[in-house]
Amino acid sequence: MLIQSHLTQVFKFFLISLVLSACSTTRALKNQPYSINFIDEFTVPSKFEFEGKTFGGISGIDYRDGYLVMVNDSPSNPLIFKAKLNLSSFQKRELEFTSVIELKDDQFFEKNALDMESIRFDDGEYIISTEGNIDKGFSPRIFNVSSKGKYLEDYPLPDYFLPQGENSPRDNGVFEGLAMDLDADGFWFATELPLIRDGKAPKLYNTNSPVRLSYFNRSRNQITQQYAMDLDRITKVPLLPFAVNGLTEILQLNEHQFLILERSYSAGHKSHGNKVKLFLLDISKATDIKAITSLKDAPQNIEYAQKSLLFDFKSIREKLTDQVVDNLEGLCYGPTLKNGNKTLIIVSDDNFSSFGPQLNQVIILELIKNQ
Repeated sequence: MLIQSHLTQVFKFFLISLVLSACSTTRALKNQPYSINFIDEFTVPSKFEFEGKTFGGISGIDYRDGYLVMVNDSPSNPLIFKAKLNLSSFQKRELEFTSVIELKDDQFFEKNALDMESIRFDDGEYIISTEGNIDKGFSPRIFNVSSKGKYLEDYPLPDYFLPQGENSPRDNGVFEGLAMDLDADGFWFATELPLIRDGKAPKLYNTNSPVRLSYFNRSRNQITQQYAMDLDRITKVPLLPFAVNGLTEILQLNEHQFLILERSYSAGHKSHGNKVKLFLLDISKATDIKAITSLKDAPQNIEYAQKSLLFDFKSIREKLTDQVVDNLEGLCYGPTLKNGNKTLIIVSDDNFSSFGPQLNQVIILELIKNQ
């Protein structure tokens, strides 16, 4: 009986492996317009405290004039950390924290209603995205706060982004990506997972899993552009019954191109369950879907934005702390190098090590435009 059970499990694993080997994932372009070079990595100690607040759960990061600003995703204690970073004298394991702000205005931030996932500098203020809590009826939001954390305003969103709307987001799968427009007329934002009536969440096999990339025009106070992007499937077989892949951050490169960070996690592999990739996204030929409530029910053929693989973080695993690619969620442009190339800063969400030891990981990359 035990032998039969074991053979059954082996056969199931063989079938899964056979199915996966036949499924494709997004590949790199033959003539890639950009390439990536690893510069360095450091970690902030687990349970590190600054002014009595624990640093961890970092989901969003941005950089300006030598300073990093970071948000955590703790609904019970939403915080904004600020720290000094000087790449010219950059040394491992050093980050000079300068301030921490708690968002606690009960009039605008209900208790446990925030799940902050991204932050951007915005003319002396901050713009922040939050997933809310769909299961508890707390809506995802994009809002501004002052540099001191005072609430300023929310941006209006279509009903299909709201709980019990015409469509509906998946819980813990809403506004993860946020990027300022290059001309500062507005901002771009993206969902982590497909809306329920848009498509399936990614599986171990190929699925139609489109997320929405939206442009909010602030002068018109509404979304004026929106495009669909298909998420990659999960590629690592989970050893425990949980696996997910989703978009965790976006950056605009130019009018039509974006950097897209996707993070996949498969349970049961301890500290090696994450697979993280950076993609190049081109919206120039994509269909504008802002007026389409449900992609599943759309009567027309929809052209998705074109995605190509730019960088797989497994290629630098041996250079990282404990050779671990952790739960990378935050992405921003960093200081410009002496050669004129931009840097990219990527930060991990350690989940406050609630599910086992994780890293507060900060990775520095060089973005190179190929000739």
